[in-house]
Amino acid sequence: MLKKERDKFVLAIGLGYGNGIRSSEGDPLAKITSELLDLLGRAKGTVEYEELERWAEERGVGKYTLRMLLNDLVEEGVLVAPEGFLEQECELEPPRPKKIGIRRADQKDVDRMKDYLSEYWSVGLLRLFEDMVRAGVKDVNEALKEVIRLGYAELSRIGVVNAEPLRRGKSGSRSLP
Repeated sequence: MLKKERDKFVLAIGLGYGNGIRSSEGDPLAKITSELLDLLGRAKGTVEYEELERWAEERGVGKYTLRMLLNDLVEEGVLVAPEGFLEQECELEPPRPKKIGIRRADQKDVDRMKDYLSEYWSVGLLRLFEDMVRAGVKDVNEALKEVIRLGYAELSRIGVVNAEPLRRGKSGSRSLP
């Protein structure tokens, strides 16, 4: 079950970056997802839900489909709903976010974590968080998610972050770019 959830997360975080669902031609949901992520990627910060609803309506996408897609992507960690969700009008409908945006990590934080993982190939989450805070990383959680999304590391189910073998530094075969 955990592997299935991780694979779902890996598929979702690859949506807007040339792999994952984006590559499934002919699948209408994949096309909508790709366009939605492109739109949110170009936006500065967050987008009001009403604006996304208008965007979806122009493309013939129903409100229910849009909400399901947004909720799935929030649940998978690809998107964020920083202001939460509005009260549901009907329990049968998916919740409606107030605002939505793409999860973003500070590039300096990501670079610091990549450097750290090139030296310490396997580290527990608590130690990683302590060391990253000491190194000045502002949002360790977001940086870790981005490092995993980019394929530089994986998170084991027991809470250990392991650098990917081909991206290790020093005595490994390659260093982190």
